[in-house]
Amino acid sequence: MPTLLVTKKMPAELAARIERSLAGRRPRPGARFAARSTALLRFGLLFVVATVCVSLVSSFRRTKRDTQDGRAALLARLHEEVSSVTERERETTTRVNAWLRQLAGKYEGDQIASELTASGALDRTLSRPLLYIRGPLTGFESPAQTAVTAVDSYPDAFTLCLLSPPAERSEKRLRAKARAARVADGDAMRRTAHVARLHDALAASPIFEAAWAERVAYTTSLERLEAMGRELDRAPLAGAKRAMRASFLLVVLDEPGDSRVPAELDGERPHEVRVGLVDLARDKLLLRLRRPVDPSWLSAASRAELARDIDACSLALDVRAAVTPGHEARGD
Repeated sequence: MPTLLVTKKMPAELAARIERSLAGRRPRPGARFAARSTALLRFGLLFVVATVCVSLVSSFRRTKRDTQDGRAALLARLHEEVSSVTERERETTTRVNAWLRQLAGKYEGDQIASELTASGALDRTLSRPLLYIRGPLTGFESPAQTAVTAVDSYPDAFTLCLLSPPAERSEKRLRAKARAARVADGDAMRRTAHVARLHDALAASPIFEAAWAERVAYTTSLERLEAMGRELDRAPLAGAKRAMRASFLLVVLDEPGDSRVPAELDGERPHEVRVGLVDLARDKLLLRLRRPVDPSWLSAASRAELARDIDACSLALDVRAAVTPGHEARGD
């Protein structure tokens, strides 16, 4: 290819060398297009990387903001729930566990405080907020076992008949009370409305501790905060507050039954039962009794349907008779 760099006066060898050099630098077909495409690709990659970085930073800031907002909202809810609970009320479960271990230990004999034996004193005491639990004697050997036992403990035929005894100790009257307690009819619910479950206090007690609030304050995970929020939603806080503010602890502990006697359909068989009543405000034992229960005197139909509940109602009458002889029933 002719070029101004080559003249006729140049040696042929030099002219040929110049022409070869120029020929080697000539752009290949499509080279300009390839260079433009490479530049565009590099720009595109840089744009994608920049977009991803911006998105990540924005997402991180949004998550951090949501976490801060979630933490603040959860702490506000927590403060609203626990601020009205006193330090002594928060210690209720600890004191109750101590009493349960004592009452479930070696039986130290019957005891009835003189303040209960005055006319109407028992009824006045039982009308105050009560914290109730019933379970097998072996179910109170440790706080962990007590928590398991408390899950299945509700106001029952014992509490109903202790608060509102039948007019007479007949199978018909006891069965009616036992059935009312079993189905939790309107009258039974009204009579035992002030009886709180220990389970509620045990289930919710961690939330009332300072450590739970600290966990919320130092949690940096939004998912964890949301999980703690659901935990707060599920906790029986209203029931726990009622339990923590109860004036008295009412306990029923079932000793092992006589294995030589066949059990009824609901598992009831002759056995000894301990009953305890504790003044929680004064940490004072007001009542400790041990009485036998035996469903064998009931008709076959009553034993098959309500042996345990009728025994519980009969036990309540025994307690009332021991505290105020001659006044176990009030005519309900």
